[in-house]
Amino acid sequence: RISRRRHQKNPLKKSASMATEKKPPLEDDLASIIHMLNDNVQYLASLQETARFLWVAFLRGIMYGLGIIVAFAIVVPIILWLLSTINWIPFIGDIVTEIITRIEATRTGAGF
Repeated sequence: RISRRRHQKNPLKKSASMATEKKPPLEDDLASIIHMLNDNVQYLASLQETARFLWVAFLRGIMYGLGIIVAFAIVVPIILWLLSTINWIPFIGDIVTEIITRIEATRTGAGF
């Protein structure tokens, strides 16, 4: 057994052929995680400045608000269109018809 150990290669020692081989997926994953952590540390360090923190929070709030408005503008017409296709339900059909009538009246400027 002792003689076999002497002839085995050290797995930690890199040979010349290993230097040219591609990294294993685990090393790639670890490198990308380390890169992401470095970016996060830099971001958190930049937030230490009060003015920058307030500016970033302000912009984040603006984007959040715009996202809600855009989502609302897309989702509500789709829901109204889907509800208008189910006029056979009396209660929902009446409500949807009233909503559609008011929307069309507002578009034409006729009022209510």
